[in-house]
Amino acid sequence: MKAMGYVSVMALVLAACSNEAADPVSQETDEIAESGMESDMESGTDVATQSTQLAEVIAHPRRDERRARDDWRHPEETLTFFGVQPDMTVAEVLPGNGGWYSQILTPYTAREGRMIGLTYPDSLWVQMFSSWSEDNYERFGADITQMHRYLGVDGVEPAQPVLGYTIDNIPDAENGQVDAVLFFRALHHLFRFEDPMIDTALVEVYEALAPGGLVGVVQHRAPEAATAEFASGNNGYLKQSDVVAAFERAGFVLEASSEINANPNDPADGFVWRLPPTTRDNPDTQAIGESDRMTLRFRKPA
Repeated sequence: MKAMGYVSVMALVLAACSNEAADPVSQETDEIAESGMESDMESGTDVATQSTQLAEVIAHPRRDERRARDDWRHPEETLTFFGVQPDMTVAEVLPGNGGWYSQILTPYTAREGRMIGLTYPDSLWVQMFSSWSEDNYERFGADITQMHRYLGVDGVEPAQPVLGYTIDNIPDAENGQVDAVLFFRALHHLFRFEDPMIDTALVEVYEALAPGGLVGVVQHRAPEAATAEFASGNNGYLKQSDVVAAFERAGFVLEASSEINANPNDPADGFVWRLPPTTRDNPDTQAIGESDRMTLRFRKPA
């Protein structure tokens, strides 16, 4: 497939790439995994305390301009479903520059944990955009040397350095060191083009994760009856079965799925960037709301 030619919608594509950094406003749980609960007990930090910490971060006034998306993205329920804890090393995929979820994850892990930002390599960016320049690195948060700025939050000083890597080349030094990898609307581009990067990326993620480590996925969901061409990632949507199959090929186990981020009003039959928060001046798409999304938790076997 040729590189994407619609440069005029560059901002639209970014809007679905995880955290929509260019837009400060945009952007059924089950029990926490037993392994996570056991870890809490051993460390002396109980689940109730973690829940309180997360709720406080989400309710902080610094998020007021971004809070409009909470009703669609359910950050507290989603992160609780994934089992993200404040003492974890967490890697966020495609966080963007000042991204929506980073503004929660960085404060949440600042004292006890560690944050890593994973972005796409140049070889993928240039396929996504027919015009890719040095200026784009800042706009899309693609410079791994600046990840500490991209994931930075005013007034928050992480105890450990924030590092950045490309998702196809995570250093061996991180192998077995990461507790959680989170994909927020960041998978579709990995499935695209003549040589999809999804398998390479998931091998790297698998190796970086500690035994028993988790992967959380929130992704625009295509109907299972959709054609392979429609659900290739070019429209932003993927079939849940295709996502599960890719993770299973890499050795992951699907531990749980949730409908917390589902939207039955989304027919998922067109370009995902026609919907909010990318498009705000179309009453029809405003009535639909944000996209229908799968929410999945995978585990690397212990």
